[in-house]
Amino acid sequence: MSRGAEFSDILPRDATGRLSVDPAALPATSYGLNNGLITQVTPNNSFRLGQQVIFWLGIFNPAAGDQYITRARLKPWWARPNMEYRQAGGGNGSPGSGGYLPIDKQVFKGDELADNRYVWMPSPKRLDITEFQAPPPAAAVPLTSDSLMLDDVWTLDLQDATDPAYTDRFQTGQIPSRWVAFMYPAMGYALGFTYEAETAEEPVGTPSFELSLSWTVGTLGASNYQESIG
Repeated sequence: MSRGAEFSDILPRDATGRLSVDPAALPATSYGLNNGLITQVTPNNSFRLGQQVIFWLGIFNPAAGDQYITRARLKPWWARPNMEYRQAGGGNGSPGSGGYLPIDKQVFKGDELADNRYVWMPSPKRLDITEFQAPPPAAAVPLTSDSLMLDDVWTLDLQDATDPAYTDRFQTGQIPSRWVAFMYPAMGYALGFTYEAETAEEPVGTPSFELSLSWTVGTLGASNYQESIG
C-alpha cells in the first residue's frame, strides 16, 4: 500500500514554540534583483537537496498616504552544500553563527557565507529555444535545442492599499497584505532573497519591503502535484 504525502512541522517558530508569521524586513541593501545584498531568510540547513517545500509567503502592503507597493519581485537564492552533507557555513543552524569552516573558505573562496556569490545560487528556469524560433531570442543552430537559463523571480501583483473594499477585509491587528501558498523544490540548504518593488507613486529612496515566510519540507510520496505554466 502506497503512502501519502509526508511533511515536517511548519517553521519558523519563535522562542515560545509558536509559529512566527510576524513581518520581517528585507533591508534596503537587498534592493536590486541581481546586484542587491542577498539577505538570508531561513536558518542554515533548513532544507535538503531535492526536498519538496511548501511555502506560505505574505507580502505586507500598508499605505502611507497615497503610496503603497503595486508589484513585489523576490529573487530566491539557495545556499549550496559543501562536503559532509551540510551547507557552507552550517554552524549551529543560525545565520552568522561562525560555522564558515576552513574547508568552506578553500572551496568557495572568500571569508564568509553572507552574500558570497560562490555559495548563493539563483533558481533557474529553462526556456527552450529551437531552430524555428523567431527572434528575439535568436534561433538555435539547426537540429539543436538551446536551454536558455533564466533566473526565477517570484512576482506578486498587489491590490490598492488605499481601497477600503480591500483593506477592510483584514481584522484588527492585521496588516493589508497578499498571501500565496505554493510548492517548490529545494535547490540548496538555506534560502535568501533580493528584491525589487514598484509603487503607486514615484518613490523617494528605496521602497520598504516586509514579508512573512513559513514553510514545511518533505515528500509527496504517492501524491501527484502538477504546476501548469502557460
